[in-house]
Amino acid sequence: MRRLLLTALVALAPAVLALPALAQPADLLLRNGRVHTVDRAGTTTTAVAVRDGRFVALGAEAERMGARETLDLGGRAVIPGLMDAHLHLHGYAMNAPTVQLLGARSIADVVQLIGERAAATPPGEWVIASSLWHESLLAEGRLPTRWELDAVSPNNPVFIPRGGHVVTVNSQGLARSGVTRDTPQPTGGVIVRRDDGEPTGVLLIAGAISIARRALPPPPPAAEQARLMVEAMRELNGLGITGIFEPGIMGPEAAIYRQLRDDNRMTLRAWVAWRGLNRESIERGIAAQRDWPQHPMVRPAGIKFLLDGGVEGGWMTEPYRIVPGEQTNPGYRGILLLPAGGEEEMLEGLRAVHRAGMQFHTHSVGDATIDLITRLYERVDGELGPVRNLRWNVMHIFLPTPEALSRMARLGIMATVQNHPVLLGHNQRRWWGDERAAYSIPIRAILDAGIQTAGGTDAPVVPGDPFQSMWWMVTRGTLAGYRLGPEQAITAAEALRIYTRGTAALLGAEEELGSIEVGKRADLVVLSQDLLTVEPERIRETRALMTVVEGRVVHRAGM
Repeated sequence: MRRLLLTALVALAPAVLALPALAQPADLLLRNGRVHTVDRAGTTTTAVAVRDGRFVALGAEAERMGARETLDLGGRAVIPGLMDAHLHLHGYAMNAPTVQLLGARSIADVVQLIGERAAATPPGEWVIASSLWHESLLAEGRLPTRWELDAVSPNNPVFIPRGGHVVTVNSQGLARSGVTRDTPQPTGGVIVRRDDGEPTGVLLIAGAISIARRALPPPPPAAEQARLMVEAMRELNGLGITGIFEPGIMGPEAAIYRQLRDDNRMTLRAWVAWRGLNRESIERGIAAQRDWPQHPMVRPAGIKFLLDGGVEGGWMTEPYRIVPGEQTNPGYRGILLLPAGGEEEMLEGLRAVHRAGMQFHTHSVGDATIDLITRLYERVDGELGPVRNLRWNVMHIFLPTPEALSRMARLGIMATVQNHPVLLGHNQRRWWGDERAAYSIPIRAILDAGIQTAGGTDAPVVPGDPFQSMWWMVTRGTLAGYRLGPEQAITAAEALRIYTRGTAALLGAEEELGSIEVGKRADLVVLSQDLLTVEPERIRETRALMTVVEGRVVHRAGM
């Protein structure tokens, strides 16, 4: 009898020990809702309790807990915090003071907005626009030329980036940059010209854009940059974003991140990767990360490498289409941005990252680029050991071949997908043709191949709204009103999963983030509508009513 009693007491011990913990009040209790946990089973429950920055109870168990603050959700949906797998937070923040063009619907609108800023700017100083806009939304469907900008800014150089791979400047901007009709085409870039050889003001891909960027004024002081980043984080919190992967920083940006971390001013989690341009810069990035602690709010995340251009410069197997006034070379296949030492130098950089035990993230748009980088990953995998364990990935992955998808699945190479076509679909069709445009970023094929996938936006190339991004994933819709490749659409549940568990896995944080489970860090979002049950077309209407990071409310509106 004594042995039976002892056995019973041992069996009851875990439950007895748990009682004091459950008896303690939660810091926050959300009840009477639809809590989509995004756990492995896809469980939905009614309540969640948070204490000391962690989830401590779910469902009926949570309902029984007392709490310092209790919110009745009235049936509203709750999801894990959304994690954008590709968002340039520093660039997003620096866009804020510039001329905003996303609302422009014609060349005349762009010219007017630039003219208004020029009129308020001292002669000789730069007028700089935000990169967050696209000519697809203009009636003319093209970029403004230098001559159109000259009409309203004859005494100020103008710099208008569009996304990360296209810039248009006025005549003053060309002059400041030293670009004339006699300037040769730069390595890794294109200076767009009229038939008579005169530059139009449009510059494509890093090799040409960098000429103009070098002429720009220096950035604002670090304290002002930090202030803008704090404002940007609050804006993103208002969109339900609790974590981001920052793809490609350098020393000055790293210092700002460290200061914000040390000052406890981070309101979202950031994983930051250093920009690699060649073997030397890769090794500098590796060295820079060695003294970074694994802080809950800011963590190092390896090396990001830009291997080709965007829609206008992705390196392709087959030539681009002729686009009058923009792309007139019948043999143009985009631009491959290997370092000066070619594939061997690239391999040396990959080997260095592998030996350091770090991640490698490669910007790859064209099919030829994706084939190349996955082959190089495969070679390093064979030489030094599995890259699967290091979570190496292909970013953007616009036009993967079946062979590349098979290689990625076999090696455990991850993919990150963004909703570029909502704005860039216009140029995908013009520059690539409808077939390639429709297949672009084939999420259905990527998931069906068994590739671990993370989701995001690439803001400020496109808006940072995750619900617009998930709307595109589910509908393949564009802001121009048409759909590109609806056969590559995925379900709303899949879209939510890659925006939560998928990004957490990409960043090696799946044991602590990406789902609402007891013991994990308490990052969550309360939604204005249940994006898993509304009509797909309405997903982009979803709003974040409350955003919680590490148990702390960082955004609240409407509840």
